[in-house]
Amino acid sequence: MTPETRQPPRSGSINHPIFRSRLFFKFIIPYIFLIVTVFSLSGWLFFSSASEALDAELSRRLVGVADLVARTVNPAFLMRIEPGDEDTSLYRLILEDLGKIREATRVKDIHLFDRENRVIVDSDGTQAIGEENLFLQIDSYELDQVWSGRTVSSVLYRGRDGRFYKAGYAPLKDSQEEIIAGVGVEVGVDFMQIVGRVRRQFIGITLASGGCILLISFLLSRSMIRPIQILTAATEQLGNEGNYPQVDLKRRDELGDLGRHFNRMIAQIRTKDALLRRMYDEERARADILEGYSQTLLKSIPSGVLGVNLKGEITSCNPAAENILGLSSSALLDRPVQGALGACSPLEKIIMSTVTTGSETAWEEFPIEDPSGGKRWIGAMASPIRDQRGREIGATAVFADLTEVKNLQDEIALKRQMALLGELSAGMAHEIRNPLAAIQALGELLSRRVKGMAYLRDEKEKIDSAEGDLEELSRDLVAEIRHLNRFVTEFLTYARMPLFRFEKTDLPEIIDAALSLAAPSGTPERIVVEKRFPEHFPAVSVDPLEFRRVLLNLIQNALQAIGTEGKLRIEAEIVPPHLVLRISDTGPGIPAAQRDKIFRPFFTTKRGGTGLGLAISERIIREHGGSLTFETKEGKGTTFIVQIRLEESERETTLETDRSQGNRLFPGQTPG
Repeated sequence: MTPETRQPPRSGSINHPIFRSRLFFKFIIPYIFLIVTVFSLSGWLFFSSASEALDAELSRRLVGVADLVARTVNPAFLMRIEPGDEDTSLYRLILEDLGKIREATRVKDIHLFDRENRVIVDSDGTQAIGEENLFLQIDSYELDQVWSGRTVSSVLYRGRDGRFYKAGYAPLKDSQEEIIAGVGVEVGVDFMQIVGRVRRQFIGITLASGGCILLISFLLSRSMIRPIQILTAATEQLGNEGNYPQVDLKRRDELGDLGRHFNRMIAQIRTKDALLRRMYDEERARADILEGYSQTLLKSIPSGVLGVNLKGEITSCNPAAENILGLSSSALLDRPVQGALGACSPLEKIIMSTVTTGSETAWEEFPIEDPSGGKRWIGAMASPIRDQRGREIGATAVFADLTEVKNLQDEIALKRQMALLGELSAGMAHEIRNPLAAIQALGELLSRRVKGMAYLRDEKEKIDSAEGDLEELSRDLVAEIRHLNRFVTEFLTYARMPLFRFEKTDLPEIIDAALSLAAPSGTPERIVVEKRFPEHFPAVSVDPLEFRRVLLNLIQNALQAIGTEGKLRIEAEIVPPHLVLRISDTGPGIPAAQRDKIFRPFFTTKRGGTGLGLAISERIIREHGGSLTFETKEGKGTTFIVQIRLEESERETTLETDRSQGNRLFPGQTPG
């Protein structure tokens, strides 16, 4: 008999005793537990709420009665009562008032007492005046409240007769608001016996209800569990391949509907199973096509592509990767990245960095040795590969041969240099032509004056005047020659930057030396120089002479911008991983139209300036691996910012010193 022709299980073919069914206990026990719990909690909440409400109401009434007694009894009469006055008219008058209150409020007893718990007045006459009331010691906490001026009630307590009692207390004050006695009102709490009797009845009803529910649940479960057992057996058969069982539940209730829906579901499963098998075959064929397309696409990409797993083993490569690396796929696939890439070893670090960190590695460019003996440039980046759940399963590297691009960039750079050289040549010719024209004119004028002196030999005064003119012309001639010499020197410095000799240098010393050179005779009295350095400033690696040249130029420019009055501020700070130096002035600032020309060669706004100072300074800082920028605001001043990257050892020294001192970077300032 094939699986398709098997008979569906019948209800009579399954013989599971009802008491051995786990479903039976899961059905019965929760219901019983739930109902008993609900009844118990409901009863507990009801009795607790009722007891608390009754107790609260009784406390309120007792306190009210005690307060009424305190306001009714005349304190002057009470203070006159002494032990043995039980037969006096005053005592009987007080008892008569208390009796009226007792009868009206239906309390058990009303008694007045002093601070030593001794009876002053007892409404039922069981205790004499001055006799100690031992029951008051039980309510010592409540009595403390009374003597502090508060009304209070006691908790329920059981008396000698087995009944529950409760007492209320209030202070009795004289005309001076002084507490002279306490008022106690006691009442029997008979409702507690009623509450206990109702509780016992409720527990009996709960147990009886639980038994009835257990019987009813058992009868209902018999008709519900057996169909479920049949469905369970059919479901177990469904797990077998090619088996689609049917059930026969001849019922007209929900379980019968469930059996019919189960048979309909099985038929749909059979149909959809066949459909899924057909779709699986189609998707498998489509996946094969896509895989072939992906391989074709990978082969057609001009950039090299390598795929590696988490072990660092190469799992895929395309023909472009083989051509760029000069290696065949057989020499790459299933081999560790380390040592497999030959001359392209920097690519190993990029790929393994992504594999170990799980993050993308930015585009990097590096040279490699060509087998022919030349040099090639390679650009590469790597990204992690993740599955559908986001888990890392490997990495892929994309790289390209940038040799032609680099050659083109070199050609463009050469053309830019030639253009810059033409611009420098034009500027240089202009700067040289002006002093030469002045020298020529001064020389011709000097020649004419010398010839004129030959005709004035006999006239002494005219000769003295001519000699003064000759001296002035000579000074002008020398000044133009010096200007031309300074320009040629600065131009040679800019065009042929000297070799830098880096050494550990004390920056504050360089700043002080630059200040001294900028103002040999000292700064004017109305110019304030302010210096701010870190307390423990590390030695930095710079060329001291060239760096001083930069500082000298910036300080001279700042002093010229300030004029005769203002402030020059020089401050340095460590902003890891950089050293930041700021030179600020309170001059007029740089106009907006000139700001993009500041660092251009030969651009100057100063008379007699060469326009090379800032250009040379910016180039020196750039050769130090840093940057020279500025911030300016017209009418407020200008700040030039020198930023140089610190070496690792310098950064570590700075951090260790700062931690050991426990100081901030700027603990104070050094006035200039």
